[in-house]
Amino acid sequence: MSARRTARLCALLACTGALLPSQAKAFDLNGAWATNADQCSKIFVKKGNQISFARFSDEFGGGFVADDKAIRGSAAHCVIKSRKEIGDSIELRALCASDIMTSAIELHLKIVDQDNISRIFTDPDMTGMQLSYSRCAM
Repeated sequence: MSARRTARLCALLACTGALLPSQAKAFDLNGAWATNADQCSKIFVKKGNQISFARFSDEFGGGFVADDKAIRGSAAHCVIKSRKEIGDSIELRALCASDIMTSAIELHLKIVDQDNISRIFTDPDMTGMQLSYSRCAM
């Protein structure tokens, strides 16, 4: 291959790379989330790197703690089996366990901004219902 042809090929590849969209970054769901951001300190406590629920946290609102593989609520622990993100929507499939039962669930989340999300309920009995969460700075 001639030097001129190699230079053209390199230039073409460089231009093609510049035109490709950058890889989308997944929304960071990790951390503590509360239904009322003003109550974060009454819902969660942090010891070292661990975030857990404060005593009587349910009296101050709901919330959850998420990481890459699991979501913990005050009454249940869920293992994330799959995650699909399209635009401002996240669909999670998870296996959840509480003290009395286990179940497979689907969570549908709408990204409002980096620190706010809404859970969209898709059950026919709850059509149109949403629950908003704010990220807690921990």
